[in-house]
Amino acid sequence: MPGPDPVFARQEFGRRMGLGERPALLVIDAQEGFADPAVFGGHNIADAFAGIAALLPRIRALGLPVAHVRYTCAEDGSDAGPFGLKVPGLLRLTRDAPVARIVEGCAPQPGEFLAEKRHASAFFGTPLASWLAFRGVDSLLVTGCTTSGCVRASVVDASAHGFRPLVLVDCVGDRAEGPHEASLFDMGQKYADLADAEGVLGMLRARAGAPAA
Repeated sequence: MPGPDPVFARQEFGRRMGLGERPALLVIDAQEGFADPAVFGGHNIADAFAGIAALLPRIRALGLPVAHVRYTCAEDGSDAGPFGLKVPGLLRLTRDAPVARIVEGCAPQPGEFLAEKRHASAFFGTPLASWLAFRGVDSLLVTGCTTSGCVRASVVDASAHGFRPLVLVDCVGDRAEGPHEASLFDMGQKYADLADAEGVLGMLRARAGAPAA
């Protein structure tokens, strides 16, 4: 893949923000349907879910707030709106459908935030922003799928709400490589920092004075 157009550097895009003092972890749409290439999966989503499952216990051990969101709609699809018109397969993700369940290794624990959404952003129509603000969160470690859809929309809204987004590149996935790579580049230039899970964990452990895991 060719390098980025130098216009981005010349116009001062892509500056790193760094982690704030109180980060939280966000897990977006880690659902069975997105783990299945026959439904909404593909490319590197399964790898992203495996990365999230490995990351979660280590984040919990550090005491960070953890939030989960999943997409669901009514049995009759009446609340799916234009998103459901554009992607009618979403109507399969009713609340109790097996494909809508959060995959076992990424499931929330008691005390963690869980919300259901009807559109791409984890913030739109959910109490996520107020839950984070009440806990004094100032930056958001973003994981889940899809990179070009719900991850990107959530990152844009996180920035708009005043949270510094940091996308964990090995814990986000998409059904195709092109949109995944393009969206990572775009987020990294405009809205978010990018890092892998081990790099972020290293920063968090160093800040907490914890030994390496």
